[in-house]
Amino acid sequence: MEREFTGVSRNKMDGKGRVSIPVKFRRVLQNCDTEYAPGGVLRMHVTFGDPTKKFIECWSADAYARLLTRISRMKSGSAEARIMAYYYKTMSETLTLDDTGRIVLSQELREKIALDDEAAFEGYSRPLDMNKFKELSNEEKVHRLLQEKDAQIESVLTEFKSVQAKGAWLNELCEKYYQGDPDSPRAPPHYRDMTESWPSRDHKAGDKKLRDTLVEE
Repeated sequence: MEREFTGVSRNKMDGKGRVSIPVKFRRVLQNCDTEYAPGGVLRMHVTFGDPTKKFIECWSADAYARLLTRISRMKSGSAEARIMAYYYKTMSETLTLDDTGRIVLSQELREKIALDDEAAFEGYSRPLDMNKFKELSNEEKVHRLLQEKDAQIESVLTEFKSVQAKGAWLNELCEKYYQGDPDSPRAPPHYRDMTESWPSRDHKAGDKKLRDTLVEE
């Protein structure tokens, strides 16, 4: 039973934005949809929010459900959770295949990959990438993948720097808050002499909880 997208195929798109999903990929969509019943409608979820990816990611129903579960387990309200939700929930569509195995691509999706004629489908196990077909050598394809990897690493580093800067700002905020009101019932006893920086080395866990409480308020 086929449960992973593998291989490469390409199909023509007509003037109405209709393009046929290759048969071998349709079988994966069918096998990886627990709600599918014989004779029912095949679904395919597409995501297109990541600006570093110059293609559309296509997911089976089950794979997309697992992706959403992973996002829901991230810390609520965190920058990482909001970014992932935007990439894979906000900027997403659920497409259905007609009786001939075709989907209809919206103008937004076509513009994302500059698709005007022939679509290329490349299997990468769980997601299936859809792009505008281009004649590329193996070396050019590897180079493109490396460029995407570099872009994603840069994005992660930028986000990490942002989180670090926010953490430093919160520590300074907490330090000034409790120094300004050392007799507050919420002020940690070990901090009332105002000789330690925030968070305290010996009371780090408790200080972090107090910081979270202050931020929530």
